[in-house]
Amino acid sequence: MYMKELIKQIYNAIDPVFIFIYRLLNNFKGPIPPARNRARVGNRFIKQFMKSGKNCYLPVSNAIKLYYKEHEIKPKVLDFGAGVGRTLQYFAHNNNAYALYACDVDSSASAYLLKAFPDVKTYCSQYVPPLVYQSNYFDIVYSVSIWTHLPLNSQEPWLDEIYRILKPGGIALLTTIGTYGFKKGTHLQSFDYSIEELVDKGIKYCEYDDKENIPGTGDSYGATYQTIDYTKNNWNKKFTILDIQEGVIDDLNDLVILRK
Repeated sequence: MYMKELIKQIYNAIDPVFIFIYRLLNNFKGPIPPARNRARVGNRFIKQFMKSGKNCYLPVSNAIKLYYKEHEIKPKVLDFGAGVGRTLQYFAHNNNAYALYACDVDSSASAYLLKAFPDVKTYCSQYVPPLVYQSNYFDIVYSVSIWTHLPLNSQEPWLDEIYRILKPGGIALLTTIGTYGFKKGTHLQSFDYSIEELVDKGIKYCEYDDKENIPGTGDSYGATYQTIDYTKNNWNKKFTILDIQEGVIDDLNDLVILRK
């Protein structure tokens, strides 16, 4: 354990060198978050972080083009749980198309976004609702790898909050992880149940052992796996479910597309 922590500290210390080399080799001038922040989304290595972000962005962007029908001149778009902009960075590259907003419970991530993407209206949110935004405010809300961590008693309150801040006709694009991700195997959690149990129950939650080291979280934080059938049967109380695309987010998470 000590050696593993020491390696992390050494890597973090020399990370500016890795960033310089990546910029040089890829002629890249955009923001790159520090290694300790990249690691919190499971992508410590820069190339992996960038690739993962694009693999999250493309399905979300394609779904917006397909399902957003209101055609505002510059739709208001919120990245809920933006982290250090793994997905947001690709929307920000095309910032003339959207009015971008972001929030996250990690104050260090929010501070980074404020500096790296000054045109994105960012604030540090709380682990429980409500958000600071007024009702019926956003045209589009997307959220990557947030419901995959919420304890079961937090799912519905946050769905209600997303519903509140969306305009009528607006869309929410939220990711979950289910049988596809279970079969792939993930860094989320060493689960103690079988895929048959997951299918039978529909949803399973495992608490993280080291959640106290994860910034901004509440008393409960872990990994939530849920089947597509569970989502269809439980997320339709207020929203219209337009589509569920299995495994399209970074070849791991399912993308749930909802309309208010």
